[in-house]
Amino acid sequence: MGYAARLAALNGVGLRTLLKDMSIDLDGLGRGDGRALDALAELRRLDRQGRLALGRHTPTHDVGDKAATVGTERFPPGSVLASATRICPHCVAEDLAMFEGPARARPWSRLEWVLDPVRVCRRHGSVLLHVEADATLRAGHDFSGTLARQVLPVLDRLRIEAVPSSGTAFPTWFVARLDGTRDAGNWLDDAPLPAASAFCEALGISVLHGPGTHPSSLGMADLAQATEQGYRIASQGPGDVEAALDDIVGRHRPGKRGSVGHEKVYGRVHVVLRTSLKDAGFEKFRHALREHAFARLPISPGTPFLGVRLGERRVHTQRSAAFSSGRSDAGLLRLVGAEPQAGGRRLRIAVADFAAIVATVDDHLTAKDVAARTGFSVKQVGHLEEAGLLPVLPEADRNAGSKRRFLRPDVDAFMARLFRDAVPVANPAEPRMAVERIARTIRVGIVEILRLVLDGRLAWVGRNTTGERCDDLIIDRDEVLGVIQGEGSGDDVTEREVVAMLGGVDPRNLWRLAKAGLLEWSPRYRPRDPRSVRAFTRASVEAFAAEYATLKEIADRMGLAPHQAMRRLDEAGIGDAARYDQVHMKLYRRRDLPADAA
Repeated sequence: MGYAARLAALNGVGLRTLLKDMSIDLDGLGRGDGRALDALAELRRLDRQGRLALGRHTPTHDVGDKAATVGTERFPPGSVLASATRICPHCVAEDLAMFEGPARARPWSRLEWVLDPVRVCRRHGSVLLHVEADATLRAGHDFSGTLARQVLPVLDRLRIEAVPSSGTAFPTWFVARLDGTRDAGNWLDDAPLPAASAFCEALGISVLHGPGTHPSSLGMADLAQATEQGYRIASQGPGDVEAALDDIVGRHRPGKRGSVGHEKVYGRVHVVLRTSLKDAGFEKFRHALREHAFARLPISPGTPFLGVRLGERRVHTQRSAAFSSGRSDAGLLRLVGAEPQAGGRRLRIAVADFAAIVATVDDHLTAKDVAARTGFSVKQVGHLEEAGLLPVLPEADRNAGSKRRFLRPDVDAFMARLFRDAVPVANPAEPRMAVERIARTIRVGIVEILRLVLDGRLAWVGRNTTGERCDDLIIDRDEVLGVIQGEGSGDDVTEREVVAMLGGVDPRNLWRLAKAGLLEWSPRYRPRDPRSVRAFTRASVEAFAAEYATLKEIADRMGLAPHQAMRRLDEAGIGDAARYDQVHMKLYRRRDLPADAA
């Protein structure tokens, strides 16, 4: 159409008049019909090469088909400008200086000026100006007439106001592709040109602008910059594309709760690839974005993304990671060592990385885990810990959660010690029976019976067939009863008696005092009283009472409320005698107290 418009201008007529006088079908010429092009070429008596060049630089389409073909590339509807053109004022000025004849006939139209993806002049590096035709024909417009009326009178001003672009790499590559040139080192060159150029524009918009940005909201210069940026990234290969997508995802700030669409994460690049699912030319780019999303976003298995459903989860959210590992959200954050996420961002962690972290604490068992592994109840596991038979991890090492943790090797070693001298027996009969049954029968704590087994004070220990759980441990009831009743000390004091002797001590914290080494458990029961009543040695209780005083006792002596007494002690520089987190009470050494409090 531009060539025909120039011929009309050379003859001093309009495009419509020329085509009518020469009997050339206007609609056919607008569609790039071969017969119309032959008739146009005949007007200037073009040789075979000229005719081929004319056809190569003319977009064509069939009747009713809105998509256009340029060379070997098929562009989607809207890619070819029919009622407008883009021009470079510097190129127009060069044409005016180079050619002879009427001024309106000297400027030539360029193919890239009517293709929507190109917005920059590759020769002069300026953003193209968009010029709407003032008289639109059915199949195009009169390029020479439009420039004569709208551009040539103000050409000098347009040259001064021309906006420099951020680069010309994209239009140079685009025109080279139209001419059939391909570069094996360019990642884009094995994809169709329309798909590759659309991906460059979409990627650039996502990189430079936020989600929800539509090309219609951007000016020509912004679109040119985005396309140039997208091309420079994509032409380097999948590594640079992945880095750009990482940056896009890194800028995303989701809330702590709820879900968010993938379009709100990736922006325009996701929109373009989602709306072109039926176009095989985009598959390469869909694959790149899909694999990035599967590897970076916490997508649930079975969720479709750009036409493909995720098989196995690759990224955990805080909630899915906590659920998969049987932990609370708080315990999970302690496990992975995550700090509170800035701006309300949610935790994301790769499944493989999380599995490696979980593997480091795989041997850390909760009391519930120990109970399931050994057959003891959770309460009995707690009693074993209090008695010092089952070691617990220090609080500083409990990165798997806030609850107390036991090491699997320690639990297995404890069970092995219980069964080290056990003799396999089948269908044991009284008085040989399971430990728990004996404890109920003679009203003795299971921990005390197990201590007899561990200390080797029983002559016979059995094991029910090949079992290795606590209910498979068989011992002789009469032997246990004889050992317990045959030993004891009249100086042992029960917990109730200890509380009466020590003012202000909470009976629930006595075991903490014993664990801290301030009290000593009695290894035996009192004579003629084989019950599950724990006892302490009288010597350790009397030594504690002589050495330490509780805050309640001090407050009673001073006639003050506990908080007032504590403040007075702090003002006097008297510190705690034991760490509160160990004994759960305020203890002071009597020798440090003033006379009215000692």
